[in-house]
Formats: sequence, structure tokens, C-alpha cells
Amino acid sequence: MKKIIFFTFLVIFLLVFQMANSSKTDEEIIQLKLLKFGYPSSGYIICNETAYYKDGSKTELSKPPKMYEIGGVEAYYLAQNYIEKEYGNSLESKGLMIRVEPKSIEESDKYWKFKFYFGDLGSTGRFMGYITVNREKGYVDMEGLF
Repeated sequence: MKKIIFFTFLVIFLLVFQMANSSKTDEEIIQLKLLKFGYPSSGYIICNETAYYKDGSKTELSKPPKMYEIGGVEAYYLAQNYIEKEYGNSLESKGLMIRVEPKSIEESDKYWKFKFYFGDLGSTGRFMGYITVNREKGYVDMEGLF
């Protein structure tokens, strides 16, 4: 009987511990993706006359230098704020939502790109297109079925 109780406790403990470790914030998810893209974990690195910073911002070391100050996490929050400002109240009153997926972050020379999903509140939604954030100025644009 003691063995059954012990193993039951052990299994429950391991499951709870695994779930606690696997749940990450949106910022942590984006930081991990930035590391996969080759951004440094601290400070900056210089590669091909471009300085890459931890937050995902970069500076092209040309004359004059060109700065892309919007990092990955900041781009994510700009995209969320844009959706909240443009659609937030009107969608919530109808039981609908638009969700930006942090795992879907992609980068190009001038833009950050995220997938967005549309659906009922409480659902995961369906893929509807992309939200792009200009790396230099922070302008947000939606591309897709909206």
C-alpha cells in the first residue's frame, strides 16, 4: 500500500513539475526564437557590418548608420496593442477575438512578422494572415483576410 501511495505521489509530482517548467511567457518564447535566429543571449555581436542586439534590434554599420530599433518582443507588443486599439472592444462585445501567436515570429530585413488567428473567445481561432511590424519605425500592418 505504501508503494502505491509513493508512486502515485511521485507521478503527480513529476507531472506538475513538468507542466510548471513547460509554461513560458510570450517574452520567453520570443527570446528563445531570437536565439535560434542567431541573436546573442546578452550584449551584441557584429556580423557582416551589422550589429545584432539581444532584444532583436540591429544597426547596419554603413555611412550613415541605419538603426532598426524595434526588437522582437517590442514588435509583439506593438502588434497586440494595434489589434486591441483597432478591434478590441467591437470584437469582445460580439464574443470574438484576434490572437497574435508569439511562436510564429519571423524576421526579414525591414519587418517582424507574426501569424494572427481569429475566432470565438476562448478558442484557439483560425489562421487569418500575418501582422507585420516595421523594424525601423514600428508601423503595424495586417496582411490576410482582414
